[in-house]
Order: sequence, then structure tokens, then C-alpha cells
Amino acid sequence: MPLEESNLVLRSVSCDKTGVEPICVLCPECEECQRVPREIISFENGQLIRQGNSAIVSLKLQFNDPVEEFIFDRIRNELWRNAGSRLKVIREPEEGYQISFFLNIEMVATAEQRETLIDYWEKFSINMRRILTDGKMVINKYVRSRAEASRLS
Repeated sequence: MPLEESNLVLRSVSCDKTGVEPICVLCPECEECQRVPREIISFENGQLIRQGNSAIVSLKLQFNDPVEEFIFDRIRNELWRNAGSRLKVIREPEEGYQISFFLNIEMVATAEQRETLIDYWEKFSINMRRILTDGKMVINKYVRSRAEASRLS
């Protein structure tokens, strides 16, 4: 089942307390916030956890070997550090997934924003496959050059 634009519709929830949680920007100490329902929506290669005015989208990726997994961990960490204004990568992804994105109501306010994000996630694994292949080629080239240098010494 694909992720649909309607799954990313969030609603405004008011809270008098402060605090930000990775699952939701609602306060865990506030009784009113605790009444806001939490919904888990599974889709092809991922999961959406939606609660009130925020959501977490998690993607599952397949790796061919530990080198790809290592390269992807570096990419995910870089996205977390320098995510830009439209993407918020969560430092530690949801269990069983390789990367998780945090969304708030401002990030998915319009249908165009929601469609853009869905399009991004649909292309994400294809782009990652290219990046991982390129990364492995660079590592292999470096290893070969170092081996050649060692052999000639």
C-alpha cells in the first residue's frame, strides 16, 4: 500500500505546557495532550506514526553488505546535522527502520507540500542506491590504490 497524501494531514492541537518529544510535539505531562489519538499507518517499505500536530515517517531500506550500511549511517547522520528547512531527520530511527523523519503541521500544511514529501520518499531509496554504489566505487578505488602503493614499496 502506498503512502497517500491524506495520511499526512495533521491537525492543530493547543497545549498550555511546553516541551518537545520525538514522537509528538504534544506535552507528555498534559492530560489534554494524552487524549489526542495516535495512529500508525503502514505503507510499502515504511510506517507513519501520526499524533495530532506531528508525525514520524520511517523508511525501511535493504543493504547488500555492511559497507553499504556504514555509508548509509554516515549519510543519515549528515542529514540529521544539516537537514535544511523541509526535512527533519531523527537521530535514531524507529526500531526496525533505517531512517525516520519528523514532521510538524507547518511542514505538511498544503497538498503541494504533502505531495512533494511523498515524491521525495518514493525516490529516496532509488537515490540512496545510486549514492551507495558510488560510495562503494570510491572506497574500492581508494583501497586498490593503497594496495598498489604498498605492493610497489
